Amino acid sequence: MSNEDVLDIKQNNYRNIYQLFFQNDALSKPQIVKLLGLSLPTVTNNITQLEQEGKIKEGGLCQSQGGRPATAYHLVADAFISIGVEIQQKKVRCLAINLQGNIIIHSSTKLTYKDNLQYVQNLCHIVNQFIQQLGYQEQQILGIGFSLQGITDKQGRSIIYGKLLSCAALTFENIQPYFSYPIKLLHDVKCAALAELHFSEKIDNAIYVSISEHLGGAIILNNQIDLGKQGYSGALEHLQIHPHGHTCYCGQTGCLETYCSLSALLLSDETIQQFFEQLRKQEPKVSQRWENFLTNLALGLNAVYLLLERDIILGGEIALYLEKTDLDALQQKIRQKATFPINGDFIRIASQRQCPSAVGAALPFIIDFLNN
Repeated sequence: MSNEDVLDIKQNNYRNIYQLFFQNDALSKPQIVKLLGLSLPTVTNNITQLEQEGKIKEGGLCQSQGGRPATAYHLVADAFISIGVEIQQKKVRCLAINLQGNIIIHSSTKLTYKDNLQYVQNLCHIVNQFIQQLGYQEQQILGIGFSLQGITDKQGRSIIYGKLLSCAALTFENIQPYFSYPIKLLHDVKCAALAELHFSEKIDNAIYVSISEHLGGAIILNNQIDLGKQGYSGALEHLQIHPHGHTCYCGQTGCLETYCSLSALLLSDETIQQFFEQLRKQEPKVSQRWENFLTNLALGLNAVYLLLERDIILGGEIALYLEKTDLDALQQKIRQKATFPINGDFIRIASQRQCPSAVGAALPFIIDFLNN
């Protein structure tokens, strides 16, 4: 056996032992020996290394099947962290997640978006201040993901479509010099879909629909976010449901965005909370607006379902207010329009509702770390 083969085996043993701690709250050396079929000296050497690196820690005892209880070891979930930054029109949300994807802390700062270098400087200052307040060492921070209202390339280095927030100044080249950590630029809806995918039980295939101030979509295929050839996959907000309808920010008319975003649903002086409070009280005008909203949403989702025949996950800000009766009404409208019979429930509310875009922006660095 060559030295290279021996090194591969050692690295594989180390990786397998470390990954066990993500699947178990506590582990003893004898348990690891049994689970992985390794020798006790091999397990002991790797446990010692992981402890020295601060990735696991000793704590308590594991129940024994006989004899003395063995020392228990636990994952240090915040041995490394990742930062997610969500850029919105009037504010910036920052958060840090640990290796298990749990939010450690989050903050929101008012900052009106402007497409200039001064905004970039202010943005990066806010992010750096947030990181400094965390108190982690530089080597513990895996990277920073920026979630924004624009479609980015597959590498997370450039914005290839951004009409909601013009992005001439908001570039990888302008942002990276402010940080000593790697950064990525990411599409907000695909970030939210990634968060849903990461924390849910395995989702093989689905259509993720985010309804917030604006509408967006992402396609989940084979348990992964599908990006398409260039990164435009899933942009259901620009499905044309009324050819001569409302003008969309993209320049076309009748896009789903202009009928089924919160911008389209709510009055200028109305909050989403106020809307749903009135809806649950069955206020006639609000109920009619909701009926029209669901009818138009069904038009778009019927086309998507007809093409892909995949379950639909409703996320975004609206997910916090939806009830089963809303889903039932939407499903019924889609069934009425569907060419083929649709059996059973096929729409559900997203399980990830706390800052999904910011969490999803931070996740790629965690996923890369765990895979490598």
